[in-house]
Amino acid sequence: MLAGSKTRSLKIVRKVMKINIPEIKDIIASILGLKSTANGKIQTIEKWVDEQRKNIRHHKQWVENKSDENDIKIITDLLPNLLMRSMRGEKGPLIEDELHKAINIKQDLNHDNYVSLLQRAGYRWGYQVGSQVMTDVVKIFENKYGWDFILYFEEAERHAEYNFQTDTLLKVKNIGFKVRDLALSNFNPNYVANDLHIVRTTTRIGLWNYGFDLLGDDSLEMGTNPSNGKNYLFLHKLVLKLSKFTDSEYSPVDIDRILWHFGRSICKAKPECSVCPINKQCLTGKNKN
Repeated sequence: MLAGSKTRSLKIVRKVMKINIPEIKDIIASILGLKSTANGKIQTIEKWVDEQRKNIRHHKQWVENKSDENDIKIITDLLPNLLMRSMRGEKGPLIEDELHKAINIKQDLNHDNYVSLLQRAGYRWGYQVGSQVMTDVVKIFENKYGWDFILYFEEAERHAEYNFQTDTLLKVKNIGFKVRDLALSNFNPNYVANDLHIVRTTTRIGLWNYGFDLLGDDSLEMGTNPSNGKNYLFLHKLVLKLSKFTDSEYSPVDIDRILWHFGRSICKAKPECSVCPINKQCLTGKNKN
């Protein structure tokens, strides 16, 4: 290669590699007004975020005001999410409805009742599998915590930065980070059920570039598979970091909901970049323009 050609090639490489990473606050401001559909309901992403915040505040009241009635409310809120082995096509609302019908007092927490309600809900992974998960979860809260949910949620809060890897629930067969975090996200804003929507949107927009300095931690690995433990823990830390970049105006679960709804409404498997409000900020959108 001639010297002049080599110099021109290096200049091109430098030009291509020079990128401006989008600001998370600007991204959020641009997409909050978009409408998204979930469970047959249509509203703006901003309203979905407000709804989740109210949900967390409401659930925290159950924890703070201890009673047998509130214990049942908490366990029947946790269990449907802990049973969600797959987010796609799962019958979460049906399971939730059947739980609320079948479990009203602690004596209702028994194997035969679990089997019956899961059969009625059409639990896709098999009622015997699901009933074992429910049995193991209830035993943990009964035997380890003595039905004191304050102890459990305080423990979750103390270990939120590293995603509460010592949680006894994670030892239950068929419970992994994603479903455990989905359950916790209704009680603690620092837990995020990282899924393919979050992977897709953070990667396309360019927000993953904020995660390179996290890789000094050997327990993390930058990857696109939420089923991989190290990939998942990287995503958890990344979302916590993005939250800090908003001066904590938006919690990790706020950012999760914003990006999740954005991934369902605009940034789908086949993205609708031509109508996307951030196509001038998003690294993928700018490359397409």
